[in-house]
Amino acid sequence: MRNMDEVDNSFRLVVMSDSQGYDNGINETALRKLLDTVKSLEPQPRYIVFTGDLVTGSKLNTTLQSQLENFKRVFSSYFPAERLLSAAGNHDLGRRAEDDCREIMFSKVFSEHAGDDFLNGYNRTVYYLDIGGTRLILLNSYHYDECNEISGEQLEWFEKVVSKPAHHKIVFVHSPPFPTGAHVNKPLNKYPYEQYNFWSIIDRNDVSLIICGHEHNYSRRLIDEKFNRGCFKFSRGIYQIITGGAGGKLSDSFRDSKNVIVPPKPVNHFVVLDISNIGITVTAISIDGAVIDSFELKKGLEQ
Repeated sequence: MRNMDEVDNSFRLVVMSDSQGYDNGINETALRKLLDTVKSLEPQPRYIVFTGDLVTGSKLNTTLQSQLENFKRVFSSYFPAERLLSAAGNHDLGRRAEDDCREIMFSKVFSEHAGDDFLNGYNRTVYYLDIGGTRLILLNSYHYDECNEISGEQLEWFEKVVSKPAHHKIVFVHSPPFPTGAHVNKPLNKYPYEQYNFWSIIDRNDVSLIICGHEHNYSRRLIDEKFNRGCFKFSRGIYQIITGGAGGKLSDSFRDSKNVIVPPKPVNHFVVLDISNIGITVTAISIDGAVIDSFELKKGLEQ
Protein backbone atom coordinates (compact mmCIF):
# COMPACT_ATOMS: atom_id res chain seq x y z
CA MET A 1 0.00 0.00 0.00
CA ARG A 2 1.35 3.42 -0.93
CA ASN A 3 2.07 5.94 1.81
CA MET A 4 -0.40 8.86 1.88
CA ASP A 5 2.51 11.25 1.26
CA GLU A 6 3.28 9.43 -1.99
CA VAL A 7 -0.21 10.01 -3.41
CA ASP A 8 -1.11 13.34 -5.02
CA ASN A 9 -3.91 14.67 -2.79
CA SER A 10 -3.99 18.16 -4.33
CA PHE A 11 -7.28 19.96 -4.84
CA ARG A 12 -8.87 23.39 -4.45
CA LEU A 13 -11.80 24.61 -2.36
CA VAL A 14 -13.56 27.97 -2.37
CA VAL A 15 -15.18 29.10 0.89
CA MET A 16 -17.63 31.95 1.50
CA SER A 17 -20.50 32.83 3.81
CA ASP A 18 -23.32 35.25 4.61
CA SER A 19 -24.94 35.88 1.23
CA GLN A 20 -28.19 37.11 2.70
CA GLY A 21 -29.96 40.11 1.16
CA TYR A 22 -33.31 41.34 -0.12
CA ASP A 23 -33.59 39.63 -3.52
CA ASN A 24 -35.84 36.84 -2.25
CA GLY A 25 -33.45 36.23 0.63
CA ILE A 26 -30.09 36.78 -1.05
CA ASN A 27 -27.90 39.61 -2.28
CA GLU A 28 -28.06 38.27 -5.81
CA THR A 29 -25.90 41.00 -7.35
CA ALA A 30 -22.99 40.36 -4.96
CA LEU A 31 -23.39 36.59 -5.02
CA ARG A 32 -23.39 36.44 -8.81
CA LYS A 33 -20.35 38.68 -9.08
CA LEU A 34 -18.47 36.52 -6.56
CA LEU A 35 -19.43 33.36 -8.44
CA ASP A 36 -18.35 35.03 -11.70
CA THR A 37 -14.94 35.61 -10.15
CA VAL A 38 -14.81 32.02 -8.89
CA LYS A 39 -15.61 30.79 -12.41
CA SER A 40 -12.56 32.69 -13.69
CA LEU A 41 -10.19 30.76 -11.38
CA GLU A 42 -7.81 28.20 -12.77
CA PRO A 43 -7.86 25.48 -11.59
CA GLN A 44 -11.53 25.38 -10.66
CA PRO A 45 -12.54 24.34 -7.11
CA ARG A 46 -13.56 20.77 -6.33
CA TYR A 47 -16.26 22.17 -4.01
CA ILE A 48 -17.62 25.54 -2.94
CA VAL A 49 -18.19 25.55 0.82
CA PHE A 50 -20.61 27.98 2.49
CA THR A 51 -20.28 28.36 6.23
CA GLY A 52 -23.90 29.41 6.68
CA ASP A 53 -26.40 32.26 6.35
CA LEU A 54 -27.09 31.54 2.74
CA VAL A 55 -30.32 33.54 3.05
CA THR A 56 -31.93 36.28 5.14
CA GLY A 57 -34.52 33.95 6.62
CA SER A 58 -38.11 34.53 7.67
CA LYS A 59 -40.56 33.69 10.43
CA LEU A 60 -42.64 32.01 7.71
CA ASN A 61 -41.44 28.58 6.66
CA THR A 62 -42.88 28.99 3.18
CA THR A 63 -40.87 32.19 2.69
CA LEU A 64 -37.70 30.59 4.05
CA GLN A 65 -38.07 27.63 1.70
CA SER A 66 -38.52 30.00 -1.24
CA GLN A 67 -35.34 31.84 -0.25
CA LEU A 68 -33.30 28.62 0.07
CA GLU A 69 -34.55 27.42 -3.30
CA ASN A 70 -33.66 30.81 -4.80
CA PHE A 71 -30.11 30.52 -3.46
CA LYS A 72 -29.84 27.05 -4.98
CA ARG A 73 -31.17 28.33 -8.31
CA VAL A 74 -28.51 31.05 -8.47
CA PHE A 75 -25.72 28.71 -7.37
CA SER A 76 -26.80 26.04 -9.85
CA SER A 77 -26.58 28.52 -12.71
CA TYR A 78 -22.79 28.48 -12.11
CA PHE A 79 -21.99 25.06 -10.64
CA PRO A 80 -23.83 21.75 -10.26
CA ALA A 81 -25.63 21.53 -6.93
CA GLU A 82 -23.41 18.55 -6.05
CA ARG A 83 -20.44 20.96 -5.85
CA LEU A 84 -21.96 22.81 -2.88
CA LEU A 85 -21.16 21.94 0.73
CA SER A 86 -22.82 24.05 3.37
CA ALA A 87 -23.03 24.51 7.09
CA ALA A 88 -26.26 26.05 8.41
CA GLY A 89 -26.38 29.51 9.98
CA ASN A 90 -28.76 31.37 12.24
CA HIS A 91 -30.61 32.99 9.32
CA ASP A 92 -31.05 29.59 7.69
CA LEU A 93 -32.47 27.89 10.80
CA GLY A 94 -33.55 30.69 13.14
CA ARG A 95 -31.80 31.75 16.33
CA ARG A 96 -34.15 29.92 18.67
CA ALA A 97 -35.86 27.20 16.68
CA GLU A 98 -38.25 25.10 18.74
CA ASP A 99 -37.94 21.95 16.63
CA ASP A 100 -36.06 20.55 13.66
CA CYS A 101 -38.53 21.46 10.91
CA ARG A 102 -36.13 24.02 9.42
CA GLU A 103 -33.20 21.63 9.53
CA ILE A 104 -35.37 19.18 7.62
CA MET A 105 -36.23 21.90 5.10
CA PHE A 106 -32.57 22.88 4.71
CA SER A 107 -31.51 19.26 4.15
CA LYS A 108 -34.26 18.63 1.59
CA VAL A 109 -33.38 21.72 -0.45
CA PHE A 110 -29.69 20.81 -0.39
CA SER A 111 -30.16 17.05 -0.62
CA GLU A 112 -27.14 16.73 -2.94
CA HIS A 113 -24.66 17.49 -0.15
CA ALA A 114 -21.87 14.93 -0.29
CA GLY A 115 -20.74 13.33 2.95
CA ASP A 116 -19.05 10.21 4.26
CA ASP A 117 -20.92 10.33 7.58
CA PHE A 118 -23.92 12.37 8.76
CA LEU A 119 -24.68 12.67 12.47
CA ASN A 120 -28.03 11.04 13.28
CA GLY A 121 -30.66 13.42 14.63
CA TYR A 122 -29.21 16.53 12.96
CA ASN A 123 -30.93 16.16 9.58
CA ARG A 124 -27.77 16.02 7.45
CA THR A 125 -26.51 19.37 8.81
CA VAL A 126 -23.52 17.82 10.64
CA TYR A 127 -21.19 15.72 8.50
CA TYR A 128 -17.72 15.14 7.17
CA LEU A 129 -16.25 14.44 3.75
CA ASP A 130 -12.84 12.93 3.04
CA ILE A 131 -11.04 14.03 -0.12
CA GLY A 132 -7.78 12.18 -0.53
CA GLY A 133 -6.02 12.65 2.78
CA THR A 134 -8.04 15.72 3.80
CA ARG A 135 -11.05 15.60 6.12
CA LEU A 136 -13.62 18.40 5.84
CA ILE A 137 -15.90 18.63 8.90
CA LEU A 138 -19.07 20.76 8.84
CA LEU A 139 -20.86 21.55 12.11
CA ASN A 140 -24.17 23.11 13.12
CA SER A 141 -23.98 25.85 15.77
CA TYR A 142 -27.78 26.43 15.59
CA HIS A 143 -29.23 22.98 16.21
CA TYR A 144 -32.65 23.58 17.75
CA ASP A 145 -31.94 22.28 21.28
CA GLU A 146 -28.32 23.43 21.61
CA CYS A 147 -28.35 26.85 19.96
CA ASN A 148 -25.03 28.74 20.25
CA GLU A 149 -23.20 25.59 21.30
CA ILE A 150 -21.33 22.61 19.93
CA SER A 151 -22.25 20.21 22.71
CA GLY A 152 -23.96 16.92 23.52
CA GLU A 153 -24.09 14.34 20.76
CA GLN A 154 -22.59 16.74 18.24
CA LEU A 155 -19.51 17.34 20.41
CA GLU A 156 -19.09 13.59 20.98
CA TRP A 157 -19.40 12.93 17.24
CA PHE A 158 -16.97 15.74 16.43
CA GLU A 159 -14.34 14.40 18.83
CA LYS A 160 -14.70 10.94 17.32
CA VAL A 161 -14.34 12.00 13.68
CA VAL A 162 -11.63 14.62 14.25
CA SER A 163 -9.47 12.21 16.23
CA LYS A 164 -9.09 9.83 13.28
CA PRO A 165 -5.85 10.24 11.27
CA ALA A 166 -5.92 12.53 8.24
CA HIS A 167 -3.29 14.50 6.37
CA HIS A 168 -5.25 17.73 6.90
CA LYS A 169 -8.34 18.43 9.00
CA ILE A 170 -10.41 21.55 8.28
CA VAL A 171 -13.44 22.55 10.37
CA PHE A 172 -16.31 24.70 9.07
CA VAL A 173 -18.94 26.21 11.38
CA HIS A 174 -21.04 29.35 11.09
CA SER A 175 -20.39 30.97 14.48
CA PRO A 176 -16.73 31.77 15.26
CA PRO A 177 -15.56 30.42 18.63
CA PHE A 178 -13.44 33.57 19.04
CA PRO A 179 -15.25 36.45 17.28
CA THR A 180 -13.51 39.79 16.87
CA GLY A 181 -16.35 42.24 16.36
CA ALA A 182 -20.12 42.41 16.54
CA HIS A 183 -20.52 38.93 18.01
CA VAL A 184 -18.08 39.08 20.91
CA ASN A 185 -19.82 37.48 23.92
CA LYS A 186 -22.43 36.00 21.59
CA PRO A 187 -22.94 32.64 19.78
CA LEU A 188 -20.12 30.14 20.48
CA ASN A 189 -18.38 32.85 22.50
CA LYS A 190 -21.45 33.15 24.77
CA TYR A 191 -20.82 30.03 26.87
CA PRO A 192 -17.12 29.95 27.89
CA TYR A 193 -17.02 26.37 29.16
CA GLU A 194 -18.56 24.96 25.98
CA GLN A 195 -16.43 27.31 23.85
CA TYR A 196 -13.16 26.19 25.43
CA ASN A 197 -14.16 22.53 25.59
CA PHE A 198 -14.86 22.62 21.85
CA TRP A 199 -11.55 24.35 21.11
CA SER A 200 -9.63 21.92 23.30
CA ILE A 201 -10.75 19.12 20.99
CA ILE A 202 -9.54 21.15 18.01
CA ASP A 203 -6.23 21.86 19.76
CA ARG A 204 -5.34 18.28 20.61
CA ASN A 205 -6.42 16.66 17.35
CA ASP A 206 -4.13 18.29 14.79
CA VAL A 207 -6.77 20.48 13.12
CA SER A 208 -5.12 22.60 10.43
CA LEU A 209 -7.66 25.41 10.16
CA ILE A 210 -11.16 26.48 11.25
CA ILE A 211 -13.28 28.66 8.96
CA CYS A 212 -16.40 30.52 10.10
CA GLY A 213 -18.84 33.20 9.00
CA HIS A 214 -21.41 35.23 10.97
CA GLU A 215 -19.36 38.44 11.20
CA HIS A 216 -19.73 40.28 7.89
CA ASN A 217 -16.09 40.82 7.01
CA TYR A 218 -12.81 38.98 6.56
CA SER A 219 -10.41 38.44 9.45
CA ARG A 220 -7.65 36.06 10.51
CA ARG A 221 -6.80 35.26 14.12
CA LEU A 222 -4.28 32.95 15.76
CA ILE A 223 -5.67 30.99 18.71
CA ASP A 224 -2.80 29.73 20.91
CA GLU A 225 -1.60 29.56 24.53
CA LYS A 226 -2.40 33.26 25.00
CA PHE A 227 -6.04 32.13 25.23
CA ASN A 228 -5.39 29.67 28.07
CA ARG A 229 -8.06 29.84 30.73
CA GLY A 230 -8.41 27.83 33.93
CA CYS A 231 -8.09 24.13 33.20
CA PHE A 232 -8.03 24.73 29.44
CA LYS A 233 -4.44 24.85 28.19
CA PHE A 234 -3.83 25.10 24.46
CA SER A 235 -0.63 23.63 23.07
CA ARG A 236 -0.79 24.70 19.43
CA GLY A 237 -1.43 27.77 17.33
CA ILE A 238 -4.42 27.39 14.97
CA TYR A 239 -5.79 30.01 12.62
CA GLN A 240 -9.45 30.95 12.80
CA ILE A 241 -10.65 32.53 9.54
CA ILE A 242 -13.87 34.55 9.40
CA THR A 243 -15.23 34.88 5.87
CA GLY A 244 -18.61 36.60 6.07
CA GLY A 245 -18.50 38.66 2.89
CA ALA A 246 -20.78 37.00 0.33
CA GLY A 247 -23.50 39.66 0.33
CA GLY A 248 -24.72 40.52 3.83
CA LYS A 249 -24.40 44.09 5.09
CA LEU A 250 -20.67 44.63 5.73
CA SER A 251 -19.20 45.69 9.06
CA ASP A 252 -15.73 46.63 10.32
CA SER A 253 -16.70 46.27 13.99
CA PHE A 254 -13.56 45.39 15.98
CA ARG A 255 -13.89 44.70 19.71
CA ASP A 256 -11.31 42.03 20.53
CA SER A 257 -7.81 42.38 19.07
CA LYS A 258 -5.88 39.63 20.88
CA ASN A 259 -3.75 37.75 18.34
CA VAL A 260 -5.67 39.21 15.39
CA ILE A 261 -3.35 38.92 12.39
CA VAL A 262 -5.68 40.57 9.87
CA PRO A 263 -8.24 42.96 11.41
CA PRO A 264 -11.81 42.84 10.06
CA LYS A 265 -11.95 43.92 6.41
CA PRO A 266 -15.48 44.95 5.35
CA VAL A 267 -15.29 43.73 1.76
CA ASN A 268 -17.22 41.22 -0.31
CA HIS A 269 -14.89 38.28 -0.84
CA PHE A 270 -14.28 34.55 -0.83
CA VAL A 271 -11.41 32.37 0.38
CA VAL A 272 -9.46 29.90 -1.76
CA LEU A 273 -7.83 26.85 -0.16
CA ASP A 274 -5.19 25.13 -2.27
CA ILE A 275 -4.56 21.83 -0.52
CA SER A 276 -1.65 19.48 -1.17
CA ASN A 277 0.53 16.98 0.63
CA ILE A 278 2.93 19.82 1.46
CA GLY A 279 0.34 22.02 3.14
CA ILE A 280 -2.49 24.49 2.57
CA THR A 281 -2.25 27.85 0.82
CA VAL A 282 -5.01 30.23 1.92
CA THR A 283 -5.89 33.23 -0.25
CA ALA A 284 -8.70 35.70 0.43
CA ILE A 285 -9.90 37.35 -2.79
CA SER A 286 -12.19 40.38 -3.06
CA ILE A 287 -15.22 40.59 -5.31
CA ASP A 288 -13.03 42.44 -7.83
CA GLY A 289 -10.31 39.78 -7.81
CA ALA A 290 -7.82 41.56 -5.53
CA VAL A 291 -5.89 39.53 -2.95
CA ILE A 292 -6.69 40.79 0.56
CA ASP A 293 -4.77 38.13 2.51
CA SER A 294 -2.55 35.15 1.72
CA PHE A 295 -0.58 32.70 3.84
CA GLU A 296 0.67 29.12 3.85
CA LEU A 297 0.35 26.31 6.35
CA LYS A 298 3.13 23.80 5.83
CA LYS A 299 2.34 20.29 6.98
CA GLY A 300 4.16 19.69 10.24
CA LEU A 301 5.12 23.36 10.46
CA GLU A 302 1.79 24.92 11.46
CA GLN A 303 1.90 27.84 13.89
